[in-house]
Amino acid sequence: MWFVKHYLSSRQTLSKPRYFALGVVAVLAVLLPSLTTFAALVTTDRYIVREDDTVAEDQYVIATSGQIEGIVDGDVTIFSGSLTITGEVTGSVTVLSVGNVTVADGAKIGGSLLGSAGSVHVVGTIDRDVFIGAASIVIDPTGVVGRDVIVFGGALTVSGDVGRDVRGRTMRTNISGTVGGDVDIATQNLDIDRSAVVEGDLLYRSPREADIDPSAQIVGTVTRLPTRGNFIYGIILSLATIVSFLGFLVAGFVALWLFRTSGSRAVGSILTKPLRSFLVGIVTVIAFPAAIVLLALTLVGLPLAAIGVLIAGVGFIIGPVPAVTALGNRVLVNRGGLFGAFVVGAVLWRLGIWLIPVVGGFLYLIGLIWGVGAWMMGFVAARRGDPTPPALLPASLIVKDEVPEDWEPPLAPKRPAPQVEPGSELELELKPTAQQRPQEAPPDEASSEDDQPGETDSWGLPTN
Repeated sequence: MWFVKHYLSSRQTLSKPRYFALGVVAVLAVLLPSLTTFAALVTTDRYIVREDDTVAEDQYVIATSGQIEGIVDGDVTIFSGSLTITGEVTGSVTVLSVGNVTVADGAKIGGSLLGSAGSVHVVGTIDRDVFIGAASIVIDPTGVVGRDVIVFGGALTVSGDVGRDVRGRTMRTNISGTVGGDVDIATQNLDIDRSAVVEGDLLYRSPREADIDPSAQIVGTVTRLPTRGNFIYGIILSLATIVSFLGFLVAGFVALWLFRTSGSRAVGSILTKPLRSFLVGIVTVIAFPAAIVLLALTLVGLPLAAIGVLIAGVGFIIGPVPAVTALGNRVLVNRGGLFGAFVVGAVLWRLGIWLIPVVGGFLYLIGLIWGVGAWMMGFVAARRGDPTPPALLPASLIVKDEVPEDWEPPLAPKRPAPQVEPGSELELELKPTAQQRPQEAPPDEASSEDDQPGETDSWGLPTN
């Protein structure tokens, strides 16, 4: 048994710097089958479910902040700056946030809490798992996690109740609550307080001996494994991976908002003219750095070269955005809007980069070249005033210009004549009276005879 734990720990902790990234990506991979079933994507400044409200469907949200005070009968997938839950979510909550995620006192999540955030504070109840990457993860004394806690980040504090195992990789770990299973963790510092209860084994990898209070109750064995490589470097690299992904999301949102006219056309150019976009990207990626070098060789062109370097840096960051958005648009089948397609495409793109270490670099290069070419075509199309590409619109919003050959314009409806019964008042009103009838002039024989033209002479005078 000890050999199995030793083997698993040596394989799963600290052996690769990308372990943290793979863990978070695995969480997102669980959601991918459901991404194609987006009924609606909510894009708003603040997402609020009020205390008396009940939302009876899954929620997919992009917002600067989120607050759930009522009930969400389903899953919640949210990309936001912060999230506070004081009500109830019957399903799971998946969050990508750069701020604080709080499950307040009295709040309940019927499923799991997944994703990444700046900090996580669990005061309420989570029926299943916590699988999170954050700088700080705190399970309050009143907090309850029904199954496993798997964390990656800076500091982990377990003061509440965990139904099964505690696993992960952190800088500092403090356990003062109850753990129903094993503790298997790689950490720089491990503290086990006197009130801690571990009903399974304690297996840790650390450069230092754990500070275990003698009064702590550890039912199983306590095993320390040696560290491998630079522990702090691995933690920093893991956090940098998550921060870079969140930074790419923020940069993409800003780029699509600032250049919303060109951005939509750039995405449309990839969907409608993929080969041309890729060729334009290859030419741009090769020609632009060459132009910067040539400008830098001349004293007059040095300021322009400096500006070109700044543009190249920005392009290196936001260059793949159109290609990533086009990928998400295909997955969502023109649903979710431009921002929703970008989020889904970014997740899929990063999945490929993280999960395939060797090919991942080529995936980034392909996305960069394709995206840069699309940006160039989008700027040109926006300047020409081209309409929004139909490929970005749902089929229900596309109006076909084709007119059938046998089509005829509709005629105005005819008003039926009123039905009048004989002898009715309506017939009397419609029947003209003697005064209303036009007066006919009596025949005048004399005048009529005189009016008849007779014979005339050459001067036009009557002969009679």
